[in-house]
Amino acid sequence: MKSNFKIILVAFLAGLGGAFIYQEFIQEERVTEIVREVPAFQQVSNTMDYEPTYSERAALPVDFREAASKSVHSVVYIKNLQRGRRSMSLMDYLYGRDVPTSEVAIGSGSGVIYSKDGYIITNNHVIKGADEIEVQHEKRTYRAQLVGTDPNMDIAVLKIDADNLPAIDIAKSSSVSVGDWVLAVGNPFNLTSTVTAGIVSALGGEANAVRENFPIEQYIQTDAAINPGNSGGALVDINGDLIGINTSIISRTGSYAGYGFAVPSDIVVKIVEDLKKYKVVQKAFTGAEVLDIDESIASKIGTKNLNGVLIESIRRDGAADEAGMREGDIIRKVNNRDIGSRSSFEEVITAKSPGDKVTIQYERNGRLLETEMVLENVYGDTDILGADALSKEDFYFSNYLGAELRKLTASEKESLKVRAGVKISKIDKERGFMRRLDLNEGDVILSINRQFTNNPEGVAKYIQNYYGRIYFEIIDKAGNQKTLTYRFQ
Repeated sequence: MKSNFKIILVAFLAGLGGAFIYQEFIQEERVTEIVREVPAFQQVSNTMDYEPTYSERAALPVDFREAASKSVHSVVYIKNLQRGRRSMSLMDYLYGRDVPTSEVAIGSGSGVIYSKDGYIITNNHVIKGADEIEVQHEKRTYRAQLVGTDPNMDIAVLKIDADNLPAIDIAKSSSVSVGDWVLAVGNPFNLTSTVTAGIVSALGGEANAVRENFPIEQYIQTDAAINPGNSGGALVDINGDLIGINTSIISRTGSYAGYGFAVPSDIVVKIVEDLKKYKVVQKAFTGAEVLDIDESIASKIGTKNLNGVLIESIRRDGAADEAGMREGDIIRKVNNRDIGSRSSFEEVITAKSPGDKVTIQYERNGRLLETEMVLENVYGDTDILGADALSKEDFYFSNYLGAELRKLTASEKESLKVRAGVKISKIDKERGFMRRLDLNEGDVILSINRQFTNNPEGVAKYIQNYYGRIYFEIIDKAGNQKTLTYRFQ
């Protein structure tokens, strides 16, 4: 037994020795080589020894510090103070509170210093309904006066009694492109001068999926975080220059969810200057209704180019009519600026005033033509409007009637001593049902069938759909009040 164990042990040791001798002295050496990758540039210095490609340059970090420090001092905090009176309760009598108490509701938002003498830009919804408005800027509080508003674009202008304020520098929003870096500066959740970064996500009508949730078609969309309180704050470029006024978010929670919107600076400047000078925005119109060109429309009109806008209808004697344009024309450029959509077209026109001339390049039957158009106001002329001017929504054109109807202004109601009425502003003498009636341009319809009228669209549709005897109470353009009777069959 012992002899067998010795034999096995000797054999095992002999095997180990043989394997060691084979590995060390007989087997060829096998070496796995690892090649180190040497970078093209190894030394870091103040000068680059290489020229980065475009993609490399785009990937370099963006320094927002200068833009933030430049713009943050031009943003203010705004308080909306509303005082309400409540009626006295039984407890008031029991405890001797014989004077009704006042309750103060405080809303807040942001604003941007437009000029060093105290003009401030904010949103209309930030100051709407305010009894008093406070502006806080760098530990100082000011009482603000409301200069004017443009509810359609959600812009308001305030004035505070201050000098040498750090007014923001303003860039042209027409030069902004999708993908540009931007900063949103404001006071979300009552915080002071908060800065968030993002890019321009879309311009105007390019974001069709969300347009129905946001009534302003001329806008800059960004993914920079905009939260409650940012409204009225600044959207600035990487130079710290204003390119828009933050005005809205789309969110199911009410907080930032990736969609923020700003009114472009080109439009904001126009609004502010008009409100400062006239107390009302002098809006320009072309006298034409235009449509975006989609594949269906392009197929019908025989074009493959989806850019531009199609003229759907033209008001007689309006700006487009006077410029020689026709229904079916395709507007390609305005003032040498390419028109990609209805939104870009309206942005150009919105930044203009009645009486301004614009150069229109348009396509008709495959030919490119050019004309000059003198823009008009909402009434169809180039006069400067007063503070009680109507908006486009106060007008209604009926193809059936061949007539344009509008609301009365406050001064017209006062002059005529009436509370309601609809004015006939235009009648097409060649077509339409209205020309068959004894009604003329300038006449005011006070009532129909003894029902007072104040809605132009309602009047037009009532006349269009009514059968039987009908009574019109009118004031003609000479100031005479009379009744007209007809039977519609």
